[in-house]
Amino acid sequence: MKKIAGLLLVIALISTASDYDGGGRPGAVLRLGWGVRTGGMGRVGVALVEDGEAVGYNPAGLAYALDIQGLLFHRNLSLDRTQSSAGFVYPLPIAGTRATVEAAWYYLRVGGFDGRDTGGNRTGEFSYDEHIANFAFGIRPLEWLGVGLTARMMFTSVAGKTAEGGAVDLGVQARPWGGLAVGFCARDVIGSYKWKTAAGTEEALPVEYAAGVGYDLDGWLRFEADLVTADGTRPEWRLGAEYWPVPTLAVRAGYETGNLETGEISAGGSIVTGLFSGGELRVDYAFRTDPLGAGASHAVALSLIF
Repeated sequence: MKKIAGLLLVIALISTASDYDGGGRPGAVLRLGWGVRTGGMGRVGVALVEDGEAVGYNPAGLAYALDIQGLLFHRNLSLDRTQSSAGFVYPLPIAGTRATVEAAWYYLRVGGFDGRDTGGNRTGEFSYDEHIANFAFGIRPLEWLGVGLTARMMFTSVAGKTAEGGAVDLGVQARPWGGLAVGFCARDVIGSYKWKTAAGTEEALPVEYAAGVGYDLDGWLRFEADLVTADGTRPEWRLGAEYWPVPTLAVRAGYETGNLETGEISAGGSIVTGLFSGGELRVDYAFRTDPLGAGASHAVALSLIF
């Protein structure tokens, strides 16, 4: 019976990192969000994403990424949770091919904290750790149409117990005319976790479906609305906007209806500076409230664009 109380605490902490109604489901960490730029816009990212954050929102957006990018991301959340990532985006240098690949690594950690048995006796300190390795590919078979795929492997450790899993995201993104963009993504298709225990329990990941529509006014103003739903949870609306008053400065705002009566507000911005001839450094920041009242989160990302 040891560590039962601690394991229940871990489950509660992981649950608050997700879409609330689906918080206790396998793969809750995948609902946290995958970046800072999108994080400051209410986590919209189905129709207009076209950088390294596409790996988690819609891999079809990579088909529109034209530059080599390196990304580093760190986010502090409430309840002793931290989230970090690193990624590399590379447009394939093949004549006549409009295709881009990305490799990205994500890491989530919850606490070290005390484990307790049912009698309240301390059983030691432990934590929850999640490593996620991602590979994404996007290609444009037509000038206005992108399709993409993300394949990921997940490695979990909770109080000395480990699990491994995998999942696939499939996405499409279309820009039929002007600045209009529409997109659809099915996330965590054929996804599951298998625990390395005597029972060998395998848990299926709930499939999440996301559809979005956005508009880009020549790069200086863009806005998007997404509708997101997962098996057994209520649909969630996400709204976001981004404004570039000058080429080196952006501000963002967003709102998510969530699965509770109280929604989630986000805001953020970017500063871009020339790093050297032919390259630039972008610093992104995002702030998000927590409808559960556990405390706001702050995230920072660095992007090198060549």
